[in-house]
Parts: sequence; structure tokens; C-alpha cells
Amino acid sequence: MTKLTLPIRAVLYREGGVWIAHCLEFNIVGDGTTKSDAIASMAHFIRLQVDATVEGSNAANLFRPAKGRYFEMFAKGKDVSKLEMSFDAEELHGLVGDEYSFREFECDTTAA
Repeated sequence: MTKLTLPIRAVLYREGGVWIAHCLEFNIVGDGTTKSDAIASMAHFIRLQVDATVEGSNAANLFRPAKGRYFEMFAKGKDVSKLEMSFDAEELHGLVGDEYSFREFECDTTAA
């Protein structure tokens, strides 16, 4: 299997007592009671989105960036984690890779 590499960034933040993992490149969100749960949830939804994209042969379905405020949160955050997901190059036809970076943003996001 050929592995592809595309940096994927996500911001982690708390909202209403729940951890949120928000993927910037795909605008896909996962949540959980812990950071790890939120990351796992987000990774699951990314996998579902990738599968749907491949099934429909529609790359435009995959890359839909998050709103600018989440990129700003990522830029102001601190590095906390990395996650790797594997994708088969033949399956994805060059759509996505396996390198993820996470930063945690500490702020009350409900006030925005």
C-alpha cells in the first residue's frame, strides 16, 4: 500500500463541558468527554467522509475548509498531539494523506 502525506490540522477546545476536535481542512468535528474521545470521534467522521468521497468519486466533497475563526484558534493554540491515519493511495487517488497536527485553544468559545 502506498501512503500519501498531507498535513491535516485540528484545533481542540472545550464547549459546554465537552471537548471538540475540529479538522480545519475538512471542517469535520468530533466531540467527547476527553480530548482522546474527541479526536477519535473526528477521525471516525473523517473516515466516513473519505469513504463517501471515494464512493462518489467527488474530491470536491472532501476539502471544505473550516471558517477563519477556527484557523485563528489553531494559530493561537499550543501543540498537544499528533494522530496518524492510513489511507490506501489507490483507494483515494491522491485525495488525502496521513499526518495530523492538533493544537489546543484555551478560551471560552461560547462568548464568540
